[in-house]
Amino acid sequence: MTSIKVTSRSKNIKSGEFSTSSYKDFVSQLSKHSRLNSNRLRITNLDKKPINDDSILNESEVYVKDLGPQIGWRTVYLIEYLGPILIHFLVYQLASKPKDYELIYYMNLIHYGKREVENVFVHRFSNSTMPLFNLFKNSGHYWVLGGSLSLMYLGGFGNLPISLNLNKDYLFYIWCGCEFFNAISHIQLRLLGDKTVRKGKAREVPSGGLFELFISPNYTMEIYGWIIVFLLNPNVFTLVFLLVGATQMYFWSIKKQEKYGTKRAFLVPFVF
Repeated sequence: MTSIKVTSRSKNIKSGEFSTSSYKDFVSQLSKHSRLNSNRLRITNLDKKPINDDSILNESEVYVKDLGPQIGWRTVYLIEYLGPILIHFLVYQLASKPKDYELIYYMNLIHYGKREVENVFVHRFSNSTMPLFNLFKNSGHYWVLGGSLSLMYLGGFGNLPISLNLNKDYLFYIWCGCEFFNAISHIQLRLLGDKTVRKGKAREVPSGGLFELFISPNYTMEIYGWIIVFLLNPNVFTLVFLLVGATQMYFWSIKKQEKYGTKRAFLVPFVF
């Protein structure tokens, strides 16, 4: 047994000392002591680095903080993607189902419907919960920016004075390919995650398929897909949604490059 001193960084948790034989046992004791769900507890060493395994037995003192009300990651994503589905459906009905935007309407429903399916059957989350407040921040991107694309159904609101005269059938087929390879990339990541968990190893550098070209082909295909939507009907709301999403995914990809020590492309193979 190891004796560990707990110094609280939250008013609702009392400091104390616990004798424990494992991380799991320590968290269980701390949860009972504080009367808080274990998912709300953030445990760090004196250097304020998070501890979430038996390495805690090497510490004589740790800090504990209450992260506040939590919500499941899967629930968050279900709510996030449900927003655009409902908004696009309601606005499309309100606009009397305009034929000019029928294709884009169904593309949006298919995209977010696919996201919901992946959330339930494909994605696995390293953390079971996240702070409840983050739900509103995360949902804002999809409910507000993603939902704003539906305004084009109201007489072309937000449309840009650009005439591209591109073949819509070909663009739709390319979009379907982007959605397909985006899904394949997610499945590859899930299989890789399952493999490393079984072996008890750290996550390996993704490889195979489009991962040989791109650091995150799921991001790449996502961006390509929204570029197609923009080309089908140039609209200011689509452009803003595309640019905000692409910028965020670019920064995420940089972190992945640093994590894996790779120099793979983000959008254009061997170039960028």
